[in-house]
Formats: sequence, structure tokens, C-alpha cells
Amino acid sequence: MKKLIFATLFFFCTDITFAQNRVTYAGGSGSETFYDVVQLSNGTFLVSGTATDLAWLPPSVSKTMLPVGTINNGSGTNIFGFLLQFSSDLTTILQVVHFPQGAVEDIRFIKLSSRAGAATGDVFISGTTKDTKANNGGYFIAKLNNNFINGKPNALTWVRPIWAEAEIQAAQPWDVGSDGKVVYITGQYNGYDWAALHRTNTVGVDEVVENFTTHWKTGGGEYIGTTSSNPTTGAAGLLYSGVVLKTGNRCSLRSWTQVDFDAITPDENGGTKKGKMPLDVFYNTPCTPNVGPTMGRGYTGYAIATQSLGATSVAIDRRDNRFYLGMNIKSTLPSGEPDFEPTVIAFNTDGAIRWWSRLYHEITPAGAYANSSPDQYVDALAVDYAANTLVVAARCHGNNVENFWQGNKIKANPTASGFQNQFTGTNGNIHLQWLGKLRLMDGQLQRSTYLGEYVEGANTYGAAHPDPNLDGFPNPNGGWPNINTTKITKNALKITADGSVCVIAAGRRTITTANAFQKMPLPATNLTGSWNEFVRVYKPDLSVPLYSSLLTGQWNTATGAGGSNVNLFGVWKTQNGVVMVGRANVGGNAIPTTNIPSWGSASENGAQSAVLAYLTATNLVNVADGTLTNPSVELSPVALLKIYPNPANNVLTIDNIQGKNFKIVNILGQIVLLEKNCTRSTFNIAHLENGVYFIKTADEVVRFVKN
Repeated sequence: MKKLIFATLFFFCTDITFAQNRVTYAGGSGSETFYDVVQLSNGTFLVSGTATDLAWLPPSVSKTMLPVGTINNGSGTNIFGFLLQFSSDLTTILQVVHFPQGAVEDIRFIKLSSRAGAATGDVFISGTTKDTKANNGGYFIAKLNNNFINGKPNALTWVRPIWAEAEIQAAQPWDVGSDGKVVYITGQYNGYDWAALHRTNTVGVDEVVENFTTHWKTGGGEYIGTTSSNPTTGAAGLLYSGVVLKTGNRCSLRSWTQVDFDAITPDENGGTKKGKMPLDVFYNTPCTPNVGPTMGRGYTGYAIATQSLGATSVAIDRRDNRFYLGMNIKSTLPSGEPDFEPTVIAFNTDGAIRWWSRLYHEITPAGAYANSSPDQYVDALAVDYAANTLVVAARCHGNNVENFWQGNKIKANPTASGFQNQFTGTNGNIHLQWLGKLRLMDGQLQRSTYLGEYVEGANTYGAAHPDPNLDGFPNPNGGWPNINTTKITKNALKITADGSVCVIAAGRRTITTANAFQKMPLPATNLTGSWNEFVRVYKPDLSVPLYSSLLTGQWNTATGAGGSNVNLFGVWKTQNGVVMVGRANVGGNAIPTTNIPSWGSASENGAQSAVLAYLTATNLVNVADGTLTNPSVELSPVALLKIYPNPANNVLTIDNIQGKNFKIVNILGQIVLLEKNCTRSTFNIAHLENGVYFIKTADEVVRFVKN
């Protein structure tokens, strides 16, 4: 028993030893911002950011400067982009890795080639640059030469500067697969220049992708079609490929035959749609490569309004490296009024489109053609490995009879109900978020909820929500309350091991839970609220928040003054809670701080300061969100075995296990199940004690949790 207790603590010590809230400012006079955060498999944290200087760091912190490589930042502001490595309890800054002053504007995103909870793979970063199109100003993507566990990074294995403007520059839409290949977007957002999706090889060079529709030839020029249909040299005569996100004769994301263009197919929630490709709805004919489309309006009356398209989100499934694109298209309604239409597209690894979704009905289940007049955007994508779904964070500007699919009208799940099933109230000129889970295999909608916080002084509330953790807040599905603009942080969506959905967002009269660190007063108290930024974790079925807490200046509840001074940019789910990073802007009241580390501060010091918060709650505890600190167990970076559910209760399903010899071992390495030439895929594990286990075959090791 003593050995078992010791092993369990050893395995999870980096999370168990710190289970209290920690909220602190960071920095001094260096205009600091923390942008992103990830936890490595040894329990330490990486935090990225920017500052005008690094003098605020403790003198004992080791500093390593990265080379600039081919990054251009000629119009930059002479600041530092950096990565901090923190100890697992966040009390110590272990080291800083940074670019030379002025080389970049920041390090905005950190991404790993491994899944959360697995052994840390390679570390990739991106950041903002300010330069001309000719110098690829916009953002950069780079791979570090070490991952902080196997060694300290001191160089870039490769770096790729990317031209991007406006929303593409701000959102930096890219992701990396377990194979080390990066899918990214370059160009101008809903403009008149250029935009495209490309995939790099493992050394950061754009590669040829069989079913991308545009390919650049080694001798110059382009070829439109699949690589195998190239009539001259096939793939051998091509340099690289792309999906050109631009109207014109390349015919990207368009049907090329009349049969495909006229096809009526089911949509993802009980309706139908015309055309096999996502841009067909904007045209009255199919597209002929090298000739181009006619520009007549599509079958519901929509027409495209610009040449380049607005792609803002990319996500890759690290189990099979299939990838997903979120975008919006600037268009006009039949009346000629401006509009933006959303699209989510699923690609195979060879670049072929598997499915696409509009996220609303083009043809309703009753057979009526529909327009969705609110502007609609895709703000983030993430893979839910537990339920094999793609989580979509989308946003509408205004409301209409046909808007994003409601949480209680889901064809594939008739009994479903989201925390906020639909847009309510009479406010029209507002932005409102929507979360949906689409099945990975075919895009079918499984769950959804709106995300829109109350206005100050809202009326027509419903009754209090029956969940005691909602602390007496009115149920969003009761009454018809007015709601206000609510926006998530773009591309900061995180999904936990059990499929819970974690967002950071900005709202007004935000609903907070009873276990929140910083609460919003109930509307019934007549106390004044404040604009704020907040973190929220939804249950996997999106039916209710498990946790919702503000992080903002503690405002005057009589006047509302003093809040709305914190921006949140990054979030990470740990075994015990959530870590958020951002900045506190000058002015307003202080945020409520607690357990301030030696490197932190209780105030903003009269200047823009970084902010870090680790907020914990008992109902957020999940060992599967913890870290792997047992060096004797090396998880497979790409697992062919598909395990679900994970965490599991009494029954575990393992796909691709048939015909194999395998064993299930506990964290002590003791065999609890042994199978030879397996003939089944479902296993009763009710007899196993709760905890972490490993499935080992001759080729791979995969972790699961029994609870």
C-alpha cells in the first residue's frame, strides 16, 4: 500500500502539490503581456508574451536568446517576444527564452506536436511581425530545437515568416500535427489581394498535397487539379500546393461539374443544402478551372462580395493528422446588403474535403430556402478526443429566424439541451458566441449552446437555474432576457480530457458559478455589474457550466466604475483547474490577487502589466488532465489505437486492437489484463480500481483513466 501511494503521488505530484488559487500581476514598467500558456508533461508551464524590456525578471533567471533567422520586423516597436518556463507550482521562473529586442512583436501562440496529457513532443511558436508584404510581414511560425524537457532551446530548427493582414495577422490561424507538419493561412482577410491555405513538410517548407486544387510548378506557373491528374510530370513536376482562398479561375472550394453543383445533400442537422462544395451557394453555375465562375447569385440569393476570403482558424487531429478549417465569406444578401457567411471544412491528410458545414440551414427541414442575415464568423476550432467531435466556436452579429443551430433542436440528439439554447431578447446590434460539437467522421451536429451574457438591467428573466452551482442566476433558457455582446478570445479554445469545453471571453453581466474566484452580483441584488473578461468551463454536453469566474478590476458595485481593465489571451486546463494569462491595462481598480509568488506583484505598478491566474475547483479535478511525470512511461506520439470513452467507467472500447497482443498495466507496471491475438474491441474494466492505466502493444503505448 505504501508503494502504491508513493507511486501515485510521484506520477501526479506536479499537480497535487498546488491546488490553491493563485492570482498575480507580473512585470514592472515594461508594458508586459502574457499571451499563451501550455503545461508540459513534466508539470512545468510555458508562458509566451511581450515586453518592452526584461529587467522585471528576477536576476537569477537564466536567459537564452534565439536567433532571428529569416524573420523581418522592419516596422516593429523595439520590444521583446519571450517564452517563460515556470515551475509546476508557478512559484518560480526557471528560465526565459527570447528573441533579440525588436526582432518580433511578441510570441503569440505555443503549440505542441503532442496531445495534452501525453509526453511532450516538439514545441512550435508563432508571433506577430510588422513589415511589408514583400518581406512577409504579418506573423511567423517556428519550431524550437528543444522542448524544455529534453534540453533547453537555443535555436530554431526552422522558421517561416508569413505575409498576413488584418484578422489573419491577429488570429494567426495555424496548427501542427503529430507528424510535425504545419497547416497555416496566409494573406488578406476578406479583401482584394490574396489568401491561401498551405501545409509545410517537417522542415517548414511548403509541400505538395495531392488533393489541394492549386499546385505551383518547378518551372514556373500553376497547375489546377489533383497531382495525379497532372498531364505532364505528375507530382514530380510540382513544388508545392495550396487551397487558394480567392474567387477566380482556380475554382477552389467549388464544384467543377453540373452534377456536383446541382446535388442536394443532407446538411449536418436535419436540413439539406445544394452543391457539394462550400462556395457553391454564392454562384449560379459550376466553376471551370482556368476559366473561372460566372458571378450570378446562388440558389438562395447570396453573392460573394470580395476576392479573398476570411479564413481564421485551423485545427489538426493529432491522432490521424486530418485537419479542419474555419472561415467566413464576405457576401451580399439578395437585397444587396452586406453579410458574412460561416463555413467549417474537414480535410483528409491528402487534402481531399471530407465534409463541410454552414452551421445553419440553407434549406430547412420543411424544405424552405433560407438566408441567415446576421454576420457570422468562425473564431476557433478544437478537437474533442473523448467524443470524437470538432468543437466550433462561432459568432453572430445580430439575430434572424435562421441563425446558428439551437441547442435543443438537434436531429442526431433529440433530447439534447444546451445551457443557452438560442438568442434571446430584443437587442439586435450585438455580437454573440455559439459553441457546437460536430462529429469528426461526417460533421453531424451533436451538441450546441449559445454564449451570451446578460445586459446590465436586463428584464424578463426566467426562474433561477436549478443547478445549485449556478448560484441563483436566472436560467438562460427561461423567460426572454436581453443579452449583450459576448466575445471569446480567438483561437484560445481548449478541450479537456473528458470533452469539457474551456473558453475565455468578454461579457457584461456575466453568469458566474458558486465556486468562482470572482463573482458577478446576482441581478436580484440591484448591485451594478461591469464589463469583464472571464473563464468558463462547460460540461462535455454543453448543458451547464462547471465553472465560471471573472478576472477583472474589483469595480464599484454602486457605480460600475473600476472594472473592465483586464484582457485574457490564453488558457490551459490542468488536473485541478484552469490557468489563464493576459494583461491588466492602466487604470481601474486592482484585481483580487492571492498567493502571490516572489516574481509577482499585488498591483500593476502604474503601467500595463501581465496577469497570471490559476483558479481551481473540486468539480474541475480530472487526473486525465494532469501531467505525465513518470519517466519510465513513454507514450506513443501517434496512436493508432482509438480508446473511448476516456476517462472510462465500466466499459472500454479499443479500436484497431483486433489481432494484436496487448496488455493493460497500472502505474506500477503491474499487468491487470493480458490478451493474445485479440478478437474483440470492448472490455469490461469494472473490476479495476480508479486511476491511470496504460495499454501496451508491440508498437505503441496509450494512456487511459478509469474513474
